[in-house]
Amino acid sequence: MTKNTFRLAGGAVALLALAATTFADLKVNDNISVNGYVVGSYSLTDFSGAGSMHNYLKVGAPLANADAAKLGVLATSGAFSAYGSILYLPGAANDAGLLDAYVTYDTGAGFKITGGKFLSYLGYEAFDPINMAQLTYGDTIFAVPAYHTGAKVDYSSKTFSAGVAVVDSIFSGANGFFEGDREYSDDVGVEAMVTYTGVDKLTVFAGIATENTYKAASDLFIFNLWASYAVSDAVTVAGEYINQKDSMDGWLAFVSYKSSDKISTAFRVSGVNWDAGGHDTKYTVAPTYTIDKNLSLRAEISLNRGSTGDYTFYGVQAVFKF
Repeated sequence: MTKNTFRLAGGAVALLALAATTFADLKVNDNISVNGYVVGSYSLTDFSGAGSMHNYLKVGAPLANADAAKLGVLATSGAFSAYGSILYLPGAANDAGLLDAYVTYDTGAGFKITGGKFLSYLGYEAFDPINMAQLTYGDTIFAVPAYHTGAKVDYSSKTFSAGVAVVDSIFSGANGFFEGDREYSDDVGVEAMVTYTGVDKLTVFAGIATENTYKAASDLFIFNLWASYAVSDAVTVAGEYINQKDSMDGWLAFVSYKSSDKISTAFRVSGVNWDAGGHDTKYTVAPTYTIDKNLSLRAEISLNRGSTGDYTFYGVQAVFKF
């Protein structure tokens, strides 16, 4: 069985593309700037067996930010900054919504205090497609939270950074990954992370997330560890491990090779072992052609093999950012 999709974000994409073309890297004034992206793709998913993964993907689960339009506005005034963004995902169950919405105070001593709606610390792979090396996520995504609302304190130096966040929930609420559960009465989530960059070209991240109740008998707990190392100007390697208590263990190995100023290729192998039984492994190759600083073309072939169902994903994607 195959599932074909060709999706563009319709009028919103056209509008944002026009704005981006006219106002690329727009700085409105000394205090306000605008950024965003538009992404469109063609993809084909070939299902070669039944299973829960088969059913999950067949209904259009967002395992890829393959089609999206995002517009963000940053305002700064002295030690304060505020950022807000909206995201449109054509074809998704919740196809549009307010994404980022937070205010940050910079103490000037390495500490920043933020309140509002913001992205989780956890996960090696980026949320926004313009910061990804491929179209789809690896299998560690099943334990990675997205957006939630609360407050956090971050500290950074030349070789070390750390942060703690107290939020309404770790995982998303009824509105998908756009936000948390929007209440603090029966659960409060806490995330914490440390990042070390003291060795040249090496980044090591460790983070946890916990919640006093996850609508289940036991508390939620997630541990996430990843490292990235630039072997040379052309080669970067990375690895990730993530564990969600009573649910899964996930892992990811990644290599990026830049063969020229225009062409790079990502190679990824990821896997998940389910505590309830079974495992899956996903193999990915994704070349990218960079036309200029604003526009790139990307392709991907991924094979998933495992107990929750087999499928092969083919996709091409155009990414425009400003």
